[in-house]
Amino acid sequence: MGNDAESPLDLLWKEYSQGFRDLDDSTLARWLAQTLGQVAGRAWRLSHPLLGAYRLAAQLGHERQIWLKRLVATPHPYSESPCCRAPMLPLLTRDVHEIGLICQHCNETLVPFDEISASLQGDLKAWALLYAPVHAVAHWDDRQRKAAGDYDHAYENAAEEAEQLLAQAGHQLAPRLLEFYAAVIWEDQDECLEVRPEDVELPPGMQNEE
Repeated sequence: MGNDAESPLDLLWKEYSQGFRDLDDSTLARWLAQTLGQVAGRAWRLSHPLLGAYRLAAQLGHERQIWLKRLVATPHPYSESPCCRAPMLPLLTRDVHEIGLICQHCNETLVPFDEISASLQGDLKAWALLYAPVHAVAHWDDRQRKAAGDYDHAYENAAEEAEQLLAQAGHQLAPRLLEFYAAVIWEDQDECLEVRPEDVELPPGMQNEE
């Protein structure tokens, strides 16, 4: 009965994570450190398969307190996270202005917005403020939908704008964060607007950098 509240996708991810649960702490710690070494120096899509696998392992590592046990050294060139002491691996989302950058190990705020470099705050805030009303279209109430006249058309337009804004995050904002963090992940989908990763196209030349 405990699984009744879980979606099929949740159950599938639990199945995926089983491969990591079979690892002992030392082996899991080495895998995490080696993978961090592989992803260093790049801005990665959240949907990238390697990052999906890393997220599963990182969450399990957080449960087992892998980094607190110091089973492996923090790999170069990563700094230590203030939230959970794991290596800093920030996620850039549309909520960056409200909650900052998110830790991929404990899912808490890794870097509050006001602690992000001042050279980036203006552009990140402007981008987030542009995104907020676009995303809000998916959550309009009946009054707002009626006022729009053709809600389906408004929804489609919002989805197209979201695709462009997410692409902007991927090819303009996330790479600039690499000046301050060893690797960065950026959100490349919007489930509420039915924007999938394959809908978010990067400029030619950037698609092979991940």
